[in-house]
Amino acid sequence: MILPVLRRAWKKYAVEITVGSVGLIAMNLIFLAGAFRQGTTVTREAAGQLGDFVGGFVGPSFSLLGIVLLIRTLKDQRTSAEIQSFENKYFELLRLHRDNVEEIDLQGASGRKLFVILLRELRCALEILDELIVTQNAVLTREERLHVAYYCVFFGVGPNSSRTLKEELSEFPGGLIDALEAVLNNKETKARVRNQRRFKFIPFEGHQSRLGHYYRHLYQTVRYVDQQQLEIKHYAHVKTIRAQLSTHEQAMLLVNSLTPLGRNWWRNDLIVKYKLVKNLPRHFFDETEIDMRTLFPQNYFEWEERAISRTPSSSEPSAAN
Repeated sequence: MILPVLRRAWKKYAVEITVGSVGLIAMNLIFLAGAFRQGTTVTREAAGQLGDFVGGFVGPSFSLLGIVLLIRTLKDQRTSAEIQSFENKYFELLRLHRDNVEEIDLQGASGRKLFVILLRELRCALEILDELIVTQNAVLTREERLHVAYYCVFFGVGPNSSRTLKEELSEFPGGLIDALEAVLNNKETKARVRNQRRFKFIPFEGHQSRLGHYYRHLYQTVRYVDQQQLEIKHYAHVKTIRAQLSTHEQAMLLVNSLTPLGRNWWRNDLIVKYKLVKNLPRHFFDETEIDMRTLFPQNYFEWEERAISRTPSSSEPSAAN
């Protein structure tokens, strides 16, 4: 416990400790010298000379301490200015995020409500994809299914969107992707899904213009905090960002992060390190969509914390007892 504290103190106050220690050692070395001594005692004359010497020495010593304090003051001022600059930009980014959410609009939905609809559309794309996987005799892993379905929602289909979608999914079997694009671009399919899900918009026409900027800005905001070298509470600042995300926003963020579009969330360890999706309910995704057990460490989610708090300790009698 002591050594880590000493290391942090040395890292923070290395200059002050060095200057102060050297000055104090130099000041006290004179008492070890024999210049003012005759034998083992100090004579009156020698004591007077010593007093004059020390009196002339105290002034410079206070000057030395003044320099040390000045260095500390300048460092504190610089640190305070840097933290203030960080805080100003941080809250500005937070404000811009809220503005981005409010500006997201789709026929019949806006703001955070939109992410509820987006998740429904994603699950519709997954159902259609699963049917085609069977008819096309294709083999896709769970992660690949989610990748393809999310891209269908993100890029959509249409005169320009279909070309982009096929380019982005070129690593997958061409026959499957062509068939998927054809089904999603079919007017009857769109009408059927729209009626079944009671969408007020035409599905599968893409949300790149809505989600692209949203996720880029959210990533840059979290990354801005993560990269700070200042002595700030990184987790607390990102926790404030996470508090702005609804459950469905966290769900769509997780889906986005599991595709190539959002791989940097995992590459820079932001999802786990800051528990960005910890508020997802236990069974929000079923195992055919996302296997949460293999992605996250134990006690990551909020529902796990509640389960632990409800578990009686060994020193307390349980309900069964």
